[in-house]
Amino acid sequence: MKQEEHAYKTFQKMLETHVYPSAMLLYGPEDYLMRWAVEELTRDLIDPSAAAMDTVVFSEGDAQVSALIAACETLPLFSKRRLVIVEDSDFFGAGKGRGCSPAEQAELVAYLRSVPESTALVFKCAGADKRTGAYKAIREHGMVLEFSPISGQILKGFIRKKLAAMGKSASPQAIGSLIERTGYGDKNSDYTLHHLMNDLIKAASYSQDPEIGTADFEAVTAASAQSDAFQLLEAAFSGKKGLALKLFQNRLSGLLSSDADREVFQLIALLCSQLELMLIARERLDAGQSARELPEVMSVHPFRLRKAVEAAGKRNAADLSDSLAAAYRLEKDIKSGSMPATLAMELFIAMV
Repeated sequence: MKQEEHAYKTFQKMLETHVYPSAMLLYGPEDYLMRWAVEELTRDLIDPSAAAMDTVVFSEGDAQVSALIAACETLPLFSKRRLVIVEDSDFFGAGKGRGCSPAEQAELVAYLRSVPESTALVFKCAGADKRTGAYKAIREHGMVLEFSPISGQILKGFIRKKLAAMGKSASPQAIGSLIERTGYGDKNSDYTLHHLMNDLIKAASYSQDPEIGTADFEAVTAASAQSDAFQLLEAAFSGKKGLALKLFQNRLSGLLSSDADREVFQLIALLCSQLELMLIARERLDAGQSARELPEVMSVHPFRLRKAVEAAGKRNAADLSDSLAAAYRLEKDIKSGSMPATLAMELFIAMV
């Protein structure tokens, strides 16, 4: 069975030919790609001098079908076409907003069959119910593009293109290590292209050479390599205990019990390291030392230090000291046999 082309590649081809259907539905988990598609479409179709008149954007909940039709029926002033965008659309049955009444649904379905060629009507949402009349109509008379996470050569090409725009490059090996390191595309990961772009920007700023190497990616994603520890502490400190437990459980997912215990000990070491960094930074800041001086004084990379301070949140030195002491006790409690490793970590998360 031939694999369906990814929406990212399909849209790239449309940009090259400058041919677009009158109605499009963009949906899926990769909001970064959907925003990119809308930006590129705007750049291609809209005259900047007439953007305010030739572009109409409806936000969630205010897209009445009658107003939508009126916007689509208005001719563009100076642009190639009039661009009508419906953000976070509920017309396709998978949203959490006001939804769409049967009468509105019927009116929209009928209109989707005859959107004028002078208009580009774009719906954007996180999910879509393929059983709805609106979905079926736009699939038949326009185009539906599902922006799922990209992978393989498409992902590597995306990374190379973004690095080139920053005046940088990276070897296939370095790019591969970055992808593996971040866990992008993993079904249990919340890491998206937004996060990946942030990491690419950090790597480009950090690297002193035109070519970013594996070591450069490792340097700026040191927090990502230890992201479970940073994110776990940040989530627990901000009261998001459920998220902290999920991060911990994801780390152990699929491991044998013996391997899981080993992973817990590694995580404890990371937690202690991060908490020590947070505590020292907090004490120095409380003593009046400038945040700008800390990286040099503490011999810590500015990026890692900033992430540590952010993860600490508003915790004072006493709270951080107590958390660090609790983390030190974890290993002792586990090795003494007084508490199973997984349970000990779960209790730590609940208590910090």
